[in-house]
Amino acid sequence: MFRLTATVLFMAFTFVSASAQQIVHKASVKPETEKPYIQSVSKDQPLNVVIMGDSLANGLHQGLTRLNKENETVKFVKKSKVNTGFVRVDRYDWNKAAVKLARTKNYQAAVVLIGLNDLQSFREKGKAYHYKTEGWVERYRERTERMMRDLKEAGLAVYWVSIPIVTPKHHQEDYLYLNTFYKEAADKIGVRYIDTWTPLAGKNGEYSPFWKDAEGKQVEIRRRDGVHFTTNGYLIFAGIVNDILSSDLKAANETLQ
Repeated sequence: MFRLTATVLFMAFTFVSASAQQIVHKASVKPETEKPYIQSVSKDQPLNVVIMGDSLANGLHQGLTRLNKENETVKFVKKSKVNTGFVRVDRYDWNKAAVKLARTKNYQAAVVLIGLNDLQSFREKGKAYHYKTEGWVERYRERTERMMRDLKEAGLAVYWVSIPIVTPKHHQEDYLYLNTFYKEAADKIGVRYIDTWTPLAGKNGEYSPFWKDAEGKQVEIRRRDGVHFTTNGYLIFAGIVNDILSSDLKAANETLQ
């Protein structure tokens, strides 16, 4: 098994961090006169960040936790659940869960990554609303916007992470389609949208299971399913999110000085 050295990982993260600043959509870039995106910070307590979503969110939590192992200013709490999404509310209702988690007042920020399990029909009162039909689109858009709005109105700084690029053999076009819902909703409601698709794509915007490290070596970062990441791959993936979150936390902490 190929092992990344600490130096290589650091340089890789530096590269990801530099790229990430270009990935946040324009609505996320605030003038200096505006308040910091993260409003609830304390000198004495770490920023509590809840991680919500599906199996990719599980891995994202793993990566963020490892990247911040020595960082006492932030704490990540995993509330993600595999095989869940917006469509199958009989399995798990993320809209209800988001409201419940927000009401605890235990968190100041939320990182959400969801969608892997949503390429199926909504079923309500014996009626089916099939994927991409008008009824499906209406319900998916409403649930996406509602979750963002509920978290934001509860005072959390919301970071909505896109589904990363996947292999063409595993619903690549469909996941890219779902990302349009998250981007549009984030722009509409005013929350951070973090595009992880673009920086993880290859030179020509195509899927690649490998990542070129600072020494020019090809490192495998994706698992065989073409969707999930290797352990070190999750560090690269989480680095995109971590850079943006860290920048916002730094800006918030500066207001305490």
